[in-house]
Amino acid sequence: GGGGGAGGAGSDGGTPGAAPGGNGASSSITGSSVTYAGGGGGALYNGRGGNGGPGGGGGGTGPGGTGTSWNPTTTVNGEPGKGGGGGGSYPGVAGQGGSGVVVVRYQIGSITADAKATGGVVSFYNNKTIHTFTSSGAFATAPNWSAATVDYLVVGGGGAGGSGGTGQYGGGGGGAGAVRIGTTPIGAHPVSTTIQVGAGGAGIKDNRGNNGTSSYFGTPITAPGGGGGGGKDPAEVGGPGGSGGGSK
Repeated sequence: GGGGGAGGAGSDGGTPGAAPGGNGASSSITGSSVTYAGGGGGALYNGRGGNGGPGGGGGGTGPGGTGTSWNPTTTVNGEPGKGGGGGGSYPGVAGQGGSGVVVVRYQIGSITADAKATGGVVSFYNNKTIHTFTSSGAFATAPNWSAATVDYLVVGGGGAGGSGGTGQYGGGGGGAGAVRIGTTPIGAHPVSTTIQVGAGGAGIKDNRGNNGTSSYFGTPITAPGGGGGGGKDPAEVGGPGGSGGGSK
């Protein structure tokens, strides 16, 4: 089965093709619409692996190849910075989950572009300042900060796909990390908010994939990591998480 995505469940597997991962969820916080957190595709022992879900999910394998690559030995990882689930495998090590991301945005409040805080990669769009974190750090206000409400996007790390082993089963796709979108107030300077960017789960041969880890913008705003896809023989269910892993 395909791993769950932030925007939809993964599909059931079947012959001749394995299941695709679930759809991700879109956000325009960076100034353009981007889809995050697609589920990983499932693997099939006697046919073609399933496509990863839109939003950075990795495709699964099978002797017929994957939905995006006809090399049966290549399992597709979840896309870094999008929190997609890794593709399931048959056989071998499954795809790892994609790392998450944290984005913080606020109004500039002046004619010229200015950053009123530090942390992440800073960009400007449509009179707003955007801080994009692809690794953990801190969102720290600068002396020119005034109390304001900020927009945020928090995406957890994707779960790894499952490995089907040598039995007649393909591993399930990894589940995507959860997506949290909203606004929160930041008080008067100085304020430093801890940012954690969740890592994608690692794939393991002949076993269920590891879960992704959580991302957070301060501990109250947390996006759990995705569940690992089911693997090994006999059949095993996918792990729970921000989005659940697909079952073997």
